Amino acid sequence: MQITTRAYQPEDFAACARIEAGAVRANHYFADVVDYYRSTAGELTVACVDGVPVGMGKLTVLFDGSAWLELLRVHPDFQRKGVGRAIYQRYFEEIRALGCPAARMYTGVSNKASAGLAEQFGLKRRAQFHSMRIPTENLSCHPDTKPLPRIGAEQALAFLPQLNRQTGGFLCINHTFYHLSETTLRGFAAMGWLWGDEDTLLIAGASFQPQKALYLTMATSGENQKEKLSRALHHAAAAAKLGGAEQLVIHFDPNDSKIHDFCLENGFVDDPVDDVVMEWAEESAHTNR
Repeated sequence: MQITTRAYQPEDFAACARIEAGAVRANHYFADVVDYYRSTAGELTVACVDGVPVGMGKLTVLFDGSAWLELLRVHPDFQRKGVGRAIYQRYFEEIRALGCPAARMYTGVSNKASAGLAEQFGLKRRAQFHSMRIPTENLSCHPDTKPLPRIGAEQALAFLPQLNRQTGGFLCINHTFYHLSETTLRGFAAMGWLWGDEDTLLIAGASFQPQKALYLTMATSGENQKEKLSRALHHAAAAAKLGGAEQLVIHFDPNDSKIHDFCLENGFVDDPVDDVVMEWAEESAHTNR
């Protein structure tokens, strides 16, 4: 059995759709994101056995130059036969060619196979996240709530130390966990994902499938924090309804009882499984964190 890897070609679409359908029972989104993945920096890789596509994976270069490893799928008939490992080898060839200082991925907290493969290539557990969600139709938008203005990265930077404490140094949009830094916040500002004022910050966005969900993070300072969180949530609710998003999704440190209790009070429901972010980084990148 000869395993090879190469860049995705348009004629691979049907095979990759079959790979996804066989590899995961739900959340089939390849058809919605293939054009997005082909247009972002980093290769959409296909793994073949004897020339036939049986696996795929995507490396995406994020705002800070790091590599995000996603969409790793292997058809069930070829799992545990070295296909996933071949995709990771392709990932790291590209990481070196692109000069990415770090590489990250996420998996479910109980997915030992996915975490074990990542660990073989030097990725280590960095942070755990709990998530909650609420259908947009269940959100209330009070007309007397003052909206938050859109802001630039300079204003958001004042919240960076708090965000790092609150989130463990990562922030989720579309299950991509971005490492929080000035460069990342500048990228978020360019995407139009930042709103706030001197004591409230809302980060809300979707890099793909905006009709499915709007992903948010909220941070406040000073007194009356619940009131400020409510204002941020009302703004996110209005943005979700305006954009046609089916739901709001929030990720946060599992130990953050303040955000958890606030979300419960406002009708959010807990997701059943936490996520784990895993990371490989060059020694110089660790030193400069």
